[in-house]
Amino acid sequence: MDEAAPRVKVQHAALYRLAAGLSGVALTTLIGGAGVVAVYIPLRHAAYGFQWLLVFVLMIGESMAVHLPSEVILPVGGWLVVRDHHLGTTGIFALSAIAAAGNTVGSGLLYAAGRAGGRPLVRRYGRFLLIDEADIDAAKRRMRRHAVWALLLARVLPVVRTYAGFVAGLLRMPPGQFLAATFAGSFAWCLAFVAAGAALGAHWHAVRGPAEVAGVVVIAVLVVLLVAATVLQLRARRSHA
Repeated sequence: MDEAAPRVKVQHAALYRLAAGLSGVALTTLIGGAGVVAVYIPLRHAAYGFQWLLVFVLMIGESMAVHLPSEVILPVGGWLVVRDHHLGTTGIFALSAIAAAGNTVGSGLLYAAGRAGGRPLVRRYGRFLLIDEADIDAAKRRMRRHAVWALLLARVLPVVRTYAGFVAGLLRMPPGQFLAATFAGSFAWCLAFVAAGAALGAHWHAVRGPAEVAGVVVIAVLVVLLVAATVLQLRARRSHA
């Protein structure tokens, strides 16, 4: 009976982690739908000068895991700010830079939270999710050579990009590298959507379809990876038991 207890605890922790991951995916999807309305209406009815500020502020929220969809913020901004005011290529680059700066600020706040509070959270609650500080240290060693490229990639992936700052802080990525990679990756993401909005105008919503499909694919991959990681970790713990 005593020998079986640790195995039961490991199984429970694995199930908790799996449930937490699936719940997070479901919550993100539900909140994202409401975020479309919260983003579109203010941008549609704001004065021209205030629209620039709104794009900046909304993109801060988007990178702070508030789930304001950048797939709406950016093409609507490209339509209302760039296209309607005939700003051309210069306007596309300028608005993309403003949006990327907002992303960098928001992600920087999550980075600070992950750097300051991530490990204490792991020490306190990690056992419930089969995570400990040794796992963080191992991930940090694996990421040392490729951290910048990994963050650049994360910034152009739906869903993943929202939480990249916290993970980078948790892994204690150097601040300079974090800021440079975050801005560069965010700028590439913003440029694509702002340019699409400027080209499509009032038909900006055509961008949402492919973006949502990409988001669903990424979520599906994350769920599969989460399940696979849980199964592998359970097997590893059993083999060492």
